[in-house]
Amino acid sequence: MNWESLIRGLAILAAVGLLVFLGFSVYKSYYNIPQNFSEVSGDEAATLDANNDLRATLDTLETVWENRQNFRFNLGQDPLFLGRVIKDFAYDTEGGEAEEESAIRLSATVIDENPKAIIKYHGKSYVVQMGDYIGGTYRVVTIEERQVVLDNKGKRLVLISKPVSGFDEKEMESEYSNNTKPRDYN
Repeated sequence: MNWESLIRGLAILAAVGLLVFLGFSVYKSYYNIPQNFSEVSGDEAATLDANNDLRATLDTLETVWENRQNFRFNLGQDPLFLGRVIKDFAYDTEGGEAEEESAIRLSATVIDENPKAIIKYHGKSYVVQMGDYIGGTYRVVTIEERQVVLDNKGKRLVLISKPVSGFDEKEMESEYSNNTKPRDYN
């Protein structure tokens, strides 16, 4: 037997031992095998009494959760009221949607073979034709351009479409409008 083959055999044996040791270490850490095998028993259930750190962490998490559940959000003022940040602020009520909820007004009319109107009543918009009822109270008698006549138990109510302030139809005409003659681009 020569020394060279003996050293080679010991080196191979050491390499195999190192691989077995590394393999077991990886296996142990991957499957989380406890260091002391006598602590683990398949018969007893794991409890929080055995691990004080785990109990303290769970108590802290439960306290934080209860505080979040009991939190009440309260504002002293309306955060969307623009009067605080815009000087001389007022809502524009002329011809706009900010009129009283109980008011009845004409929003639009469509005049064709079967005229229709959009009427806002108690905060809701109704698309009506002649003979329809609005809110069970008003019956539509006639629909004309920018005007609707309603009947409420013999009393007549005429709704007139009000133009939006600052709106000029002639300025709003474009080459795509239906009511203008074609423009000359020469």
